[in-house]
Amino acid sequence: MKKLFIVVFVFIILGYVAVFATKNFDTKKLLKDIGSQKVYFQRDSNASFMPDWKADELLNQINTAREIAGLSRLTGNERLDQSAKARLSVILSENDVDGSVTGLTREQALENADYQASLVGDLILLGYYKTNDPVNYWNNTETSKGTLYHPDFKDVGIAVKNTNERVDIYVLLVAPKRIVKQVTAPRIAWGGPELWEAVNKRRVEMGVNPLKNLSELCTIASIRLNQLLELNKLDGHAGFVPVLERDDLKWISKKYNISEYLIQGYKTPTEAVNAWENTMGHRSLLSGGEYVWGCIYAQNTFGVAITAY
Repeated sequence: MKKLFIVVFVFIILGYVAVFATKNFDTKKLLKDIGSQKVYFQRDSNASFMPDWKADELLNQINTAREIAGLSRLTGNERLDQSAKARLSVILSENDVDGSVTGLTREQALENADYQASLVGDLILLGYYKTNDPVNYWNNTETSKGTLYHPDFKDVGIAVKNTNERVDIYVLLVAPKRIVKQVTAPRIAWGGPELWEAVNKRRVEMGVNPLKNLSELCTIASIRLNQLLELNKLDGHAGFVPVLERDDLKWISKKYNISEYLIQGYKTPTEAVNAWENTMGHRSLLSGGEYVWGCIYAQNTFGVAITAY
């Protein structure tokens, strides 16, 4: 090997002499520079020109982008790392991006790692120059951008394969499956009559008249309560106006000034009334002397109070 290097070296010097002899090239200076180590020769053609990318550094870039967007950071997971490495391997060796060739889909890779997920996404870079910014690249594609900034993703696995100037990346983003424990809810014994009594009691205590029951308002309260029970949550009054605008109910809102008050999740009527009293915009149910009529329906801690004047 040493002899071969010497031979190559000699030919290089001769080449310099032959090319530059007619151009007043200073051969003596060249030899002097070589002797003083001012001229160098690259012998190793496989030397790495760019530093290797590392999974933890890439994760930090991803998390920085998510934090700037107001999202939670992703947590690295060793099992997901193994799944990501398996997926990157089949992509590079079999060109199997979606797993249809080898059967190693994202979901199968997670199952192999014994990881239960409710949502899965991935980000891929193949033959990507190390000098470029991966986050900028993903931001320029709607699909990858949606994956990068999906609010439900919590855990991540990353696989990285470095070459001289390029890198192959596979990022597996996952929303873990929630395991819901069956909890027996306490029995709620109160309903509309109890809540009606508690509201009128508090109105009297606050120095205003108790509400008088009006059947037309009870129709609205009944409809609204059924809507909330079907949703199993409060709707922020979204369904109130559409009910008032029904052809068979329009006359009520034309005749009266009507207001709606909603409540949910309290164990007793007294707690529900206290919540109304201490919530901006709801206190008028208890202190509003302008209200003359009303009706209240309640079930399973959901309460609907309709008032009018």
